[in-house]
Amino acid sequence: MKRALVVLGILLAFASAGIVITSWSVATPSQAASAGAGFGTWAPTSTYGWHGSMRVGDVHTYCIRPGLAAPTGQTTDRGVRSDAGGLSPKQLTGINHLVTAYGQTSDPVQAASVGWAVKAIADWDETLHAFGYPGDTLAGAINWTFSALAPEHNERVQQLATSYYAEATALPVAEGGSEGRLVFTTDDEDPRHGTVTAEVASATGLGTIELTGAEFAGGGTSRSDVRAGESYEIRVTPAAGAPEVTVRGAGVFPTAPRAAVRYFTTPGGQDTAGPAGPAETTVEGEDEQPRVFTFTPTITTQVVERYVTDGVFADEVTVGGGGSWPRADDGTYAVVRAVAEVYRDDVEPAPGDPIPGEPVATMVLETDPALGPTSPYRVEASEALTAPGFYTAVWRISAADQRAAVRDRLPDDYAWEEEYGVRAQTIMVPSVSSRAESDLTVGGTMSDEVIVAGPVPRDGLVLSTAVYRAVDGIAPEDTCTAENLVWASEKTRVSEPGAATFTAPSVPDFGTYYWQESAEDADGVRVHVGGCGVPEETAVAEPPTVVTHAQPSAGFGAVITDTATVSGNVPASGSTSLVFRVHLAPDGVPPAEACTEETLVAVTEPVAVPDAGEYDSPGVPTTASGTYYWIEELRWSPDDGEPRTLARGACGTEEETTVVDRPAVATRATPRAATGEPFTDIATVTGLDESVDAELVFSAYLHRTGQTPDCSERIVETAAVPVHGDGEYESPAVTSDIAGTVQWVAQLQYRPEAGGDTVVVHRGECGEEGESTIVDDLAATGVSGSGAGVSTQMWAAGGIALVSLGLAALGLRSRRA
Repeated sequence: MKRALVVLGILLAFASAGIVITSWSVATPSQAASAGAGFGTWAPTSTYGWHGSMRVGDVHTYCIRPGLAAPTGQTTDRGVRSDAGGLSPKQLTGINHLVTAYGQTSDPVQAASVGWAVKAIADWDETLHAFGYPGDTLAGAINWTFSALAPEHNERVQQLATSYYAEATALPVAEGGSEGRLVFTTDDEDPRHGTVTAEVASATGLGTIELTGAEFAGGGTSRSDVRAGESYEIRVTPAAGAPEVTVRGAGVFPTAPRAAVRYFTTPGGQDTAGPAGPAETTVEGEDEQPRVFTFTPTITTQVVERYVTDGVFADEVTVGGGGSWPRADDGTYAVVRAVAEVYRDDVEPAPGDPIPGEPVATMVLETDPALGPTSPYRVEASEALTAPGFYTAVWRISAADQRAAVRDRLPDDYAWEEEYGVRAQTIMVPSVSSRAESDLTVGGTMSDEVIVAGPVPRDGLVLSTAVYRAVDGIAPEDTCTAENLVWASEKTRVSEPGAATFTAPSVPDFGTYYWQESAEDADGVRVHVGGCGVPEETAVAEPPTVVTHAQPSAGFGAVITDTATVSGNVPASGSTSLVFRVHLAPDGVPPAEACTEETLVAVTEPVAVPDAGEYDSPGVPTTASGTYYWIEELRWSPDDGEPRTLARGACGTEEETTVVDRPAVATRATPRAATGEPFTDIATVTGLDESVDAELVFSAYLHRTGQTPDCSERIVETAAVPVHGDGEYESPAVTSDIAGTVQWVAQLQYRPEAGGDTVVVHRGECGEEGESTIVDDLAATGVSGSGAGVSTQMWAAGGIALVSLGLAALGLRSRRA
């Protein structure tokens, strides 16, 4: 069969290449042609001619040289030829089609119609005008003759002839012969399924295919309704234990007519054409590769996460392998069971390393019948990974673990095991922590220590850290974002456990800061990221605090001071200073409300505060007695920002109160003096600061008569006596030549400004007790001055009494004698 097809293919190839095929068989001896089916007179020439077929043996042939005599003589069979009558391949194709499809008939109408169409294809002009028809249509030429020859069939012959002519001339010339093949495909997921397609370029109708080793999806191994170019589903049912199957097939398809005819010649008459033989192509084909039914499942895996801080071992498993996956009749996949054991190591394993010790966790996979190998599976171990280290899973598939549907398709004693140490199957549980410097100084550095206590990948860890500033209203754990970033470190690679310290260049301001450390592997994959806002990664830059103790009391006119104790971290950048404000409390105002702009008496110059410690305020002179309240302010001026107050005291606190005394003067004059003798006044000053430029001026007034002190007649105003703080100060000596009582008045005054006018702060009253001196002549007699301050009238009465007492005493002494 194949050999015949090969020969046929070669002959067709010759024909398509323009090589003349002389005959398909040996030419037969000449024989007389006879009239076939048709109308007219079977004679070399006649009035209307012969319109139909000529029989040569059992073959109906048709004239292809119109205008010549009918072939009534000896006719020679020239065989199948592609150069018959000098006709073109397209003419031969159309003629071969008509004489084959419609010309082998005994129906005179059909035969006459074929005759007219064949002649028109062979020689259009001669066919139309051979019987004198003057027009230019085939139907018109037929009507010209048949209206007289066979009027009852005239219209039908016209219809058929023109239809045959149109059909034949529309046929393409067959190119490349009539070769073809069957093409089989195999379903990649299930080799039991596939398709068969007949590739026959010149097929003109439905063909037949017979299968070997498979059947059509609708049942049966053959189909006779196959259309070339369409794919038909097939199914294979392998024999039990068969490792593979190759599907084969063969088929036959009708093809386009050949550009050749069976050529007959008659000397002196028409050449005629008969069918060139059956037009069909035989096709064959088989699977390009055998359909393998032995199943050898394997697994490829990828851990879900390479680095796990806490949790379980999670794997993404894809089941594949060689051969076809067994399926049930409903198309679902047989269930494959795989088991994995997880092992722990302190160092990262390499592929091929020996498995260390006993497994620490187990995973089991049973595939889904609906999915089979079409989707990966997520599998998790039941045991938690608690200790830092490297964890590697090793998957295994064993025939002993499978159900019959899978086990029967596996090779004997089939076992597959994943290699240990594959990176895609290794998880690392890191141990990375950090400890930040907690107490910060603005303008100083701040640091974070990142501690790697656990495993380190073979290619090392890349450490970094960043610091973020806390924001009011945002939870600590939500603070570590780009908007709040203060500083991020460069990355540092470590190859073994240990600690790395990262130092930020400067603390920008007071507040709370959160560090967040991170670790990556050499490929930039995140290994660890610390929590934001955790205590061990929290640092605070607190403003320094101030405690003050003012001078509690001072004399009038004193320069008063306050002392501030600064504690905590004073900023290392910018400038920090203390400023003291002093207020004089008004009467009747609560202390906390006394510090207003109206009561402000002084604001000191700033006192630089480079570090924590005690700082004294500049001295503040006082010009009035009373209660003074201090308010301290700790100020900071950043290098590139607006000054601000870090701490400010309250008004009226006990420790920030200075009481300035009102000066007091107590005087004591010489009680008695004789006329012309000197006498003085002594003033005791209290409540006056020694730094005050003060002085005492004493005035003496002569009181001549009467009981009421009289200071209208001043006999002297002494020179000023300088006063230097508290103490006793004696007036310059005063004498009086006039007997009587001298009243003293002491006046304390000071100069607020050097060289300025004096201001009186105290002046005695006229007639104050102890502020009078008796001046008379009795003082010279030696009478005791113990009666100083007694009026003249009282001394006169006293003198009479003393004379009386003296006389009585003499009398008493006289009786005792």
